Formats: sequence, C-alpha cells, structure tokens
Amino acid sequence: MPVNINPILPLSYNLADGKKKYVLFCGAGVSKDAGIPTGWDILLETLKLIRTQEEEGESKECTGKEMETYYEENFKDSTYSEIIESLFPSREEQREFLERLFENKVPGKTHKLISDWVKAGLIRFIITTNFDSSIEHSLDDAGLRGKYSVITDGEQVLASKPWHLVENCRIYKVHGTIEQGQIRNTKRDLEKLDDGLEKDFLDIIERHGVIVLGYAGNKDDVAVMDCFNRRRFKGYTLYWTVHDNQSSDNVKENNNVKELVERQDGRFIDIQSASDFLEEVLNRVEIARRGTEQTSEAVAQVRFKNLITSSSDIEIRQTIDEERRKLKKYFGNILDEVDEGNYESLWDGYLKIFNYSLNFLSLVAQVIKYQNKYWERILPLFEEIQSLNKNQSQHGKEGLVNYYFFTLLEITGGILLENNAFKLLRSLLAVKRLNYTKDGMEPILDWDTYARFIEVKNEEEAKEKGSEWIVPHMHYLCQLIESQEIPFEYDLRERIIDVDLLYFVYSVIHPMGRYSYYWSPESSVYLRGYSSKLFKGIKYDESFGTAVANELFNISYEELVEKLGEAKGIFNTEVIGKFHTPRVGNPFEDF
Repeated sequence: MPVNINPILPLSYNLADGKKKYVLFCGAGVSKDAGIPTGWDILLETLKLIRTQEEEGESKECTGKEMETYYEENFKDSTYSEIIESLFPSREEQREFLERLFENKVPGKTHKLISDWVKAGLIRFIITTNFDSSIEHSLDDAGLRGKYSVITDGEQVLASKPWHLVENCRIYKVHGTIEQGQIRNTKRDLEKLDDGLEKDFLDIIERHGVIVLGYAGNKDDVAVMDCFNRRRFKGYTLYWTVHDNQSSDNVKENNNVKELVERQDGRFIDIQSASDFLEEVLNRVEIARRGTEQTSEAVAQVRFKNLITSSSDIEIRQTIDEERRKLKKYFGNILDEVDEGNYESLWDGYLKIFNYSLNFLSLVAQVIKYQNKYWERILPLFEEIQSLNKNQSQHGKEGLVNYYFFTLLEITGGILLENNAFKLLRSLLAVKRLNYTKDGMEPILDWDTYARFIEVKNEEEAKEKGSEWIVPHMHYLCQLIESQEIPFEYDLRERIIDVDLLYFVYSVIHPMGRYSYYWSPESSVYLRGYSSKLFKGIKYDESFGTAVANELFNISYEELVEKLGEAKGIFNTEVIGKFHTPRVGNPFEDF
C-alpha cells in the first residue's frame, strides 16, 4: 500500500536531478490569472461586435451567459476563423483586432515562474493551449531570448530540428498563436491537430512525465485529450493539478480526466494557484539539490530568500503586506476558536499561531539579512497584533494576544541582534501608540505582555510537579523554541536572552511609565550568575560597543558604559529583589 505523502515531494526530487524528464503542459488557467483573455473570451468579444452591427449600433452590455446563448442560437456550427473573418477578412485585420484585445497585457507572476523553471533547468518542453505570447515575453525578460523556439503547426515541425535534439527550450502552442493572427478555439477547430504537431506532441508526452497546470480537460478539446489518452509510457508520472476554485465536477470527478489519471497511475495535486504551485516546487527542488529535509519551514525559508534577493520592488512589498495580512487574519480565526475559560485551549491556540507565524518570521529574517530597506513594512505588524486585544485585558483571549505579542517582540529582537541590525532594533523600540486611556503615547516596551492563562498553566503544572517556574512567560517561550523546528541556523534562545536584557537597558535610558519604569528582563534567570556574552562584548570590544551605543541608543560609547553601570544598580533593586532567587545573577557585574 503506497505511503500517503504530498505528491509535490516526489515531483520535486525527480525534477532536481536536472535531466528534464518532465514536460509542463499549460492550459488557460495559467494566463487567465494574469487577466489575459482566453480563446473563448475573444470569440465572445467578436460576437458582441457582430450583434451590435445586427442591432444597428444599439450598444448595450450583455452578460457572458447572454453571449453564450447568442452563440448557441446563431453560430455553434461556425468555426472561430469563419466568425472572425466575417468582420476581419484579411489576416492583418485579424492580427490588429487581436492585438487590441491583448493591448497592455503583460506577463503575470505565473509566467515569470515558468521562465524560472526553464532557467533552473527543470524543463525543456512547454506545451500550451494558450495562444497569447506571455510565456515567450517572460522568457525574453529572463534573458533567454534566442534560447528557445516556438512551434504552432505541422509545417514548423517539419522545418525544425527533431524534438530530441532540442537543447534549451521549445514551446508547442497547439491551439495557435496570436503572433500569427490565428488561433484554434471552436469545437470544430479542436477536433484534430496538424499531423506533424500531433506526432511531436504525442512523442514528447510519451517519453516524459507530464505536469498539467491550469487545464480542466474539457471534453470539447478532443485532439489534446486524445493525445493524452494515447500516452502509454508510465516510466514518469502524470501529475494533474487541481486549482482550489475548480469544482471537483470539472476535474477530479470529470470521468475523462479521472479515468485518464487512474489508468496512467497518475496523481492529482491540489493547489491554491498556478503561481503558488510553481513557486513551491521551485523552492523544494532547491532544497532537494542541497540534500536537506523538505520541511514547510525550509520551503518558506528558500521561498522568501529567493523573493527578497531576486524579485521586483513591488512584488517584495506586496508579499510582505500580504503575509502580514494573512498572519493577522489567521490569529483572528484562532481567537474565535479558543475557549477563553480554559487555559489548555488558550495554550493550544497559542501553539497554532506560533507555528503558523514561523513562515512570517522566516520572511522577517530574510528582510533583515538581505533587504533591510523593507523593514518599515514589517513594523506595522506589532500594533496590528496588539490591536486584537480589544478590551485591554490580561485574561482569556486578550491574554493570548498579549503573550503572542511578547513572543513576537522577543523573537524579532533576537533576529535583529543576530544580524547586528542595531539601527532597525532602535526603530522597533521607537514604535509608539496612543494608549487606551487616550492620555498620551506609550512606547512599545510598555505595551501589555501579561497573560493570565500562562500563570494558570504554571500553577496547574506546579500542583503535579511540586514546584513552579520563576518566570513562566519566558520559560514556556524558551521551552517551545528548544522543542520545535525553528527555521534559524543559530541559537535563537541565546539571542532572545540577550535582546531581553537590551530591552531592560533601553528602558533604563528611556524610562517608560504606564506599567513600570523598566522592562522586566525575565531572561536573566537563565544566566545562572554569569555575565552575558553580549555585555562582555560591549565592555571589552570598544568598536562593537561603540556600534551598539551609536546605532541602538544614539549615545557615545562612554555614555553607554555609564548607563550600564546605572543599570547594574537598578537591576539589583528592581529585578533580583523581585524574583527572590539565588539563580538570578547581575549581568552587568563588569560595569
């Protein structure tokens, strides 16, 4: 009995060896996502013009359903060519009409990712029912002009080198191309392909695995489906993707497609969109080539690294904004689900949002490391999350918001510290908002982080174990970081301990006020009487200390050393006395 795994995993491993064993077959869904009209869209636009002429210029908006009825009643026995020729007799007039419909249409994200697949050496052949030139334009934009060829009919097949001698990339456009002003779209057009084109099509899909994307296997597309059904070779798998907005009746329960996939031992792949699928496979191939484990965190890390290092400005900004929106929406859904009177339910909700947010935190890490000019687009998230605490409470769901905000603040600070991004950390700590009493602005370190359910969790576990944790908020966070798959290669726990102490120092230099003058550095209980490596670095490496002083605190190195001496005294009275434990040492002993 086969193991039930995500079919993208075996596909990615088989693509990763660079032998180009798979063909990408693209249907209308690939271009539709970019707002590009399909052949059917063009046919209906042509009929609208004819209908307007018949009605003596009385222009009125017709619905798509009305135009389909008009076609069935008047033109169902006519080919696309016959219909368009009735208005545009010459090929040049047809070309001009088509070009007007495609005017200002540019390749979308899906087309760009197809070119990325070609550049990465994953595929050699693209077969498409689309007649727009978006794939070609995307290949040109990727620097591949002159390194691919396009075949649209049997004559071109006979005039070209055999398919098995193609080195880089060839595109077969089985329904024609707008570049030549001709497309095949009506039922009669789709019944038979040119002999030469059909032979190449069948030969290629028999000698390769096939990845079907954005294609529903319409029963009217007789010639294409006939070639698929005649494919006998099972050495490489047929993967048929199913978009989440395609009904199962159209694809998985379409008998033609279902029987085809089952007969050829193929696999269906459920996808959110064509671009998401192409991007995920590309990222998983990169992971497979590295030989590392294909966890969701690893895929996200590769995805965001590729985004930040090679995408356009607008794509990066849109992705960051979208990921922020998704995180907040997901958290809102979690708040609707949890039982706020049950600490275990709240903890389970916290675990869900923690694990879900690892992808976003991976994006944050890539922004900080490679493109920190986009940091400003990350910052709004902190207030967006804290705004979910609508009643400014510390209990129930509001406590869950507070604790996740605390988590976000600590982990993000740890990432910033790992990258010595002191200027960015300073901008984070400079964030303020109007407090709930509307009597002034409160700095981010003064926003509520207390969560009653964490205290209850600590108390209940203490009844079982006989002792409780001194700083449960920090303890459970550190415990989680040590037990989960975290998408960072460094010791995040150590960075959190250090940045938590930096928050305390920042509050010594910039006292708060709403809850306390100073940030409570709970991480100090983990130092076990030893000075922090961070503060040893500040003490004994003047160049490092100067960078911290200037970039984070906007003061001189000498002033920082003086302030750390002041922090030492405050720590003795405000922190050690509060925790009442010999485990807490003063991390500022050197000052």
